[in-house]
Amino acid sequence: MKKKIGLFLCILFTSLFLIVSCGTVPENSSEEIEPVMVVPLRPEPEAEPVEEPEITEPAAEETDSVEEPAELFAETEEPVVEEQEIVPEADEPESDAEETAAEETVSEEPEAESETEPAEESEEFVILPEPEEPVVVEEPVEEQESAEEPAEETAPVEETVIIEPPVEEPEPDVFTLEKLLLQLQASLDKNPMSETLALFETVPPEFSESFTVKYLYATLLFSAGRYPEAAEITDWLFARYPDDADVLTLKMMLAKATGKSKDKTAVLNQIIQSDPYNTDANTELGDEQMLKKNWQKANTYYLTALAGNATNIDALAGYGQSSYYLGKLTESERTFKKMIDLDPQNAYAYSYLGKLAAEKYNYKEAVSYALKALEIEPDSYDYWLDYGTFLREQNKVEEAEQAWTKAISLRPDYFLGYVYRAGLYDDQDNIELALADYLQVVKCKPEYYFAYESLGVLFWIKGDYAAARNWFTKAYEMYPSNNIYSLIIAVSYYREGKAKDGKNYISKTVLKKFSKDSLEYAVARLFYDNVGPGTVATKIQNETNANRKAQMLFYLAEYYTSRSNFSLAQKYYILVHEMETPNFFEYRLNEYAITE
Repeated sequence: MKKKIGLFLCILFTSLFLIVSCGTVPENSSEEIEPVMVVPLRPEPEAEPVEEPEITEPAAEETDSVEEPAELFAETEEPVVEEQEIVPEADEPESDAEETAAEETVSEEPEAESETEPAEESEEFVILPEPEEPVVVEEPVEEQESAEEPAEETAPVEETVIIEPPVEEPEPDVFTLEKLLLQLQASLDKNPMSETLALFETVPPEFSESFTVKYLYATLLFSAGRYPEAAEITDWLFARYPDDADVLTLKMMLAKATGKSKDKTAVLNQIIQSDPYNTDANTELGDEQMLKKNWQKANTYYLTALAGNATNIDALAGYGQSSYYLGKLTESERTFKKMIDLDPQNAYAYSYLGKLAAEKYNYKEAVSYALKALEIEPDSYDYWLDYGTFLREQNKVEEAEQAWTKAISLRPDYFLGYVYRAGLYDDQDNIELALADYLQVVKCKPEYYFAYESLGVLFWIKGDYAAARNWFTKAYEMYPSNNIYSLIIAVSYYREGKAKDGKNYISKTVLKKFSKDSLEYAVARLFYDNVGPGTVATKIQNETNANRKAQMLFYLAEYYTSRSNFSLAQKYYILVHEMETPNFFEYRLNEYAITE
């Protein structure tokens, strides 16, 4: 059956995401979820529009100015000499280029003095060649231009060089319900449930009692099987939102999980009363009827659930499965294909499409669907069983054995895999392996009486009639209404050579189980009295039910075997074989007797 955990994880990441993104809560909610205010980033300070390349360009112009020192020098007036005294106040160190130019200027000063020596008598020649003036040539153009401006205006240039661009502060990590949902989804995909639940410890106090956080927490606690904690939060939600459909559904599933059937019924009635087409409630009612094998009623509930939500996966799965059991194979196939359209990774739908293909004897397609289901859920016990069955129908014996062995490795304590593999070994006459698997069956599921019957048959074939009688007796104890077991138990005594014990068992047990006009009674009297085998043979030949006729002929053959009349016994064994009606367990014994 479907896993209901998927139901709540679906609710978790669909309806709640809408609640969170839309900022809504249940209508009766007194709680109002306000949009989360995101703290704005601090505005960036406005910097003066000074382009950094302008600071570096004067260096290139400086080299050009050095090539024409005469012109720059000629344009320099006496105020420039005063500005030259201000320049050293700047904190900026002179570049290597400026130092080199200055040294060159100093080295040229003697030549300038030698050129002006003949004119020492003129005062004008004494003023012009001042040694410090060529240094002005090495100053950047901006310095010369700034000479015409007030000195205070040069300060912003220095600040522009020193101040670095403002660093943008990272956006603060603000808690939102949307972020919580995304964190939960990511954690569920890769972490244990305990780590996912630990994320709720990071929820700020102002959000801890919101509907969304509480509902998410209760749902995940339920999925983790922590029912008491989930119930406590669900009761808290129910007290505040008594009419909310999601809360009622969670309350109903908790009641189901904890075995509180009355509480579950009460909640279901409350949901259906307010919403007759509620998908979750009708799906749950359908599941209840499936457990009771009331396929038709379940089918109706699932159909009602789909009227409320035509794309609900659980309702579709239930409707497809109940339709399959009702023999509505076309409707079932259509439903499961719709599930694949809605959810291409739905292994459950692929598995049933495989069963439906097998119903049409299309085992190749059935194998393909089974492989697809296993690709999605490689550890599914049921899917491996189906896969092995489809392979067996294709006579792929080794592959079928491997598939069922894989299933057994996944659930070594479950009986069905052993049943399938034991039957395969039995068909191959691998008696010892078949016996080993049937012994595992009765260990895993003691009430499975067919295994006791099979063990009786196999031990009979081995010639261990005492063990065969023991297992037939256990089968009879498990299925006392099948009185034919009493007859095979009596014959086992004769096979052991214990005719007296056989007659005693017939008189005390067998003759009391059948009416005196029955074939079974006539055969039992034949063993007990050893009188009138021809009359019994005639009575059997007049039987119209082929299966019962063949079964009684086998016991007539056993009578002749107990009397060591093997030729007549073989005659009747062959007659049973030719009837080809192997719908009773004695047919296996009959086949063995022919080759014995």
